[in-house]
Amino acid sequence: MFQRLIQQFRAGGPRGRRGCAPPGAFTLIEVLAVVLILGIASAIIVPQFASAGDLAAASAARTVMADLLYAQNRAIATGQPMYVSFSTTNQQYGLYSNMSPQQVLKHPVNLPLNYLMTFGQAGPNNISSNVTLGSVSFNGQSTIAFDELGTPFSYNSGTTSPLPQTGGTIVLNSGDYGLTISVAQDTGEITVN
Repeated sequence: MFQRLIQQFRAGGPRGRRGCAPPGAFTLIEVLAVVLILGIASAIIVPQFASAGDLAAASAARTVMADLLYAQNRAIATGQPMYVSFSTTNQQYGLYSNMSPQQVLKHPVNLPLNYLMTFGQAGPNNISSNVTLGSVSFNGQSTIAFDELGTPFSYNSGTTSPLPQTGGTIVLNSGDYGLTISVAQDTGEITVN
């Protein structure tokens, strides 16, 4: 008799298991726990995929800012003007020690290469294939010059003129996302909005 009760207990009682899932199935609590974990994971991961354009534009903006600072610091260190010329048509910009005739600087990291940075193209000096150079305006010009004090000027065919009070701007676009790099009038302070 005792043996028979143990067998019934193991089998789930005389009427089977009530309120328990059949062997190999999941309980409601287990299913809800998995749904909750998946919901939390998707809330964390999905916004990161949505911001891929934001990250590409931010990375490109940091590169452009670093190159502007390099030109400004080089002008101060050498006591000679340095130029950064942008081309929205060719989707590139270059750093120059002279504009007439043009003397492009050598890239300090990729030494055999000229300091010509491109957008949306393949190559060692490519900034990003997902970012485009939207617009550039330094007092209506596409070239900025830094003098021996690091002060920025707009440059046009051999003449420099001070930047307006609004400074100069460079707009980078990545999909629907855009960033504006601003260069302050007298100080040359560079910011991103």
